[in-house]
Amino acid sequence: MKKQQKFHSFRVIALFLALLGFSNFAVADAIERGQKYVMATHSFNVFIGPRTNRQTGETSPGPLAAIAEEAGKQGHANLAVQMIGGSTPMRHWNQGNGDDSQNIAKVALRKGGVDVFTMSPNAVIPEEGIDLFGDLLIQTNPQARLMVQASWSAWDGNGSTRSVGGNGGNGFVNADRDSATLETIDDWLESLHGEGQYFDRLRSQLVEINHRANRVMASVVPSNVAVYTLRKQIIKGNVAGITTQSEVFRDPIGHGRQPVMNVVTYAWFAAMYRQSPVGLQALIDPSDPTSAEREILLQKIAWNAVVAEPMSGVSGSPIPLN
Repeated sequence: MKKQQKFHSFRVIALFLALLGFSNFAVADAIERGQKYVMATHSFNVFIGPRTNRQTGETSPGPLAAIAEEAGKQGHANLAVQMIGGSTPMRHWNQGNGDDSQNIAKVALRKGGVDVFTMSPNAVIPEEGIDLFGDLLIQTNPQARLMVQASWSAWDGNGSTRSVGGNGGNGFVNADRDSATLETIDDWLESLHGEGQYFDRLRSQLVEINHRANRVMASVVPSNVAVYTLRKQIIKGNVAGITTQSEVFRDPIGHGRQPVMNVVTYAWFAAMYRQSPVGLQALIDPSDPTSAEREILLQKIAWNAVVAEPMSGVSGSPIPLN
């Protein structure tokens, strides 16, 4: 019964897409040309893009660029990043307080040449800013894609950010993550996918944007599913070099350490290029003897999360993790 409920609402969406002529929604070829993308983001996503060394001030293209280059995606480039910690899409929309020349995301979109615009909403869905940016993207870059990350919960759901009316983690500490069981995480996933719940509301909002665009332009990047699956594999003892869930986070809020950042980056690569990241080596740490084995697992987790998401725009078969 639960499995049937999980996909009930999306079947309605799929029927709606078919009636609009979007019957090939989930079937698309891999994208070989490097994508030029703009980010309106927060700290649970910004790490996939360019990185600046705080000590030297030098900027590197970042991990998504590294694996895109390895995969031969010539022309991949980040055009702009508008980063606001703990942000909502509406806060990004209002950045500049009415002076759009001070809004990095709007300036980049109006300049044109954008293949992908990425957004990372917070806990509230649907959210007006997604619609506003979606409509602006339709106007300024009519062939571009809108890719929206579904993020994991801050403080494991024990609190929320001020931007959505919260006041923090209510005493939650990073070590508390180790008390989450397989059943706990399965319950989180079931809740996310339930009728009228987070994914259902997000997909419904993006379907409306697709309708206004008269094409499939908006998609979901299920980063939260990838992160929760990683945590399940840690509980099972299957992640090389890692024994506890708290090891892959650096604070109670939920900012990720390298394994979390890498699995999210792989999910973005899979969704952006509609191609499996399995086998890519750019993010392997040669100084860590457990890294190569771990990266393969992270790649499989990311791919499986993306192909399981009916509104990722990516088709393919899941890969056994073990």
